[in-house]
Amino acid sequence: SSTAAVALLFVWPGVLPWAGLSLAAGLAVASVAPLWKRNLRRTPMFTYGMVLAHLGIAVSLAGMASDSAFTRETLVAVRAGQSARVGPYSVTLDGISPVIGENWSALEAQLTATRGDDSTRLHPQLRFFANPPTSTNESAILTALDGQLYTVLGQPDGQGRWQLRLWWKPFVTLIWFGGVLIALGGALSLVGRLRRERRSAVRAAWA
Repeated sequence: SSTAAVALLFVWPGVLPWAGLSLAAGLAVASVAPLWKRNLRRTPMFTYGMVLAHLGIAVSLAGMASDSAFTRETLVAVRAGQSARVGPYSVTLDGISPVIGENWSALEAQLTATRGDDSTRLHPQLRFFANPPTSTNESAILTALDGQLYTVLGQPDGQGRWQLRLWWKPFVTLIWFGGVLIALGGALSLVGRLRRERRSAVRAAWA
């Protein structure tokens, strides 16, 4: 029953992301079902668009479920030259430098994110505003095909160390890829519908 399902989510909250992945897989299979045993050359463009759009929904759902199920977080206090690891990345704090903006000042971290032989520089900031006196954390994000690395610079601990908060979100990029598929599917469906209406108008004119 629905009550039992809700109770299961409270007792075992980790089931929700896996349920989302299962739903995404089922939706992906159902999306391509209209093409099963059909002459693909004679299949209307509208049908291809519908399939692509529904497949995009499945891909985006898989990305959202993966974000919930597989995200890894690390909170560390490091000195310049020290590293922390999250997911497939090793993140090294190279240094901290002051930065001045139009209406703010900041402390900016120079980070090196290393994965295998590849390394990328990231620059998260701890910004300060004078009026009103507030501070904000400006994250630096590294996007790869298989996920995103988020880095946030925190406060110093007074002993020469700085707080770093790191997140690795695998397959979250599927959300955006699914959105692209949905847009392409909608465009194909629209073009297919316009072509069909044009053909109908031509036939009516010659009738």
